[in-house]
Amino acid sequence: MATLRLHSILCKTTEDSTGADEPYLLVGNRQVWGSQSMNDNEREDLTLVANIPFNSSIRLSLYDQDAGWFDNDDFLGSWVIWSGEAGKGMREARFNGDGADYTITYEVLP
Repeated sequence: MATLRLHSILCKTTEDSTGADEPYLLVGNRQVWGSQSMNDNEREDLTLVANIPFNSSIRLSLYDQDAGWFDNDDFLGSWVIWSGEAGKGMREARFNGDGADYTITYEVLP
């Protein structure tokens, strides 16, 4: 069994062309974090998210929440983390769907 520890999220480029994104992160199928607003070149701390134990792999999925009636939340990408990454230090997951550019820094603990 391994444990996922999230460190930070960096928004290099928002998905919304009209302003800030409202990103949220799913680990597996459970939302573990969400922001009211992120703009270009902003970073947020994720160390307050509880560590997440997992077996062989776990999927991160990043979305931008949309409030429109006919506009579903935008899928910004997913990243699979493997238990074999345990003990290899800080790692980065990139999400660049729908014109966005985000990086999540994480670590897999044994």
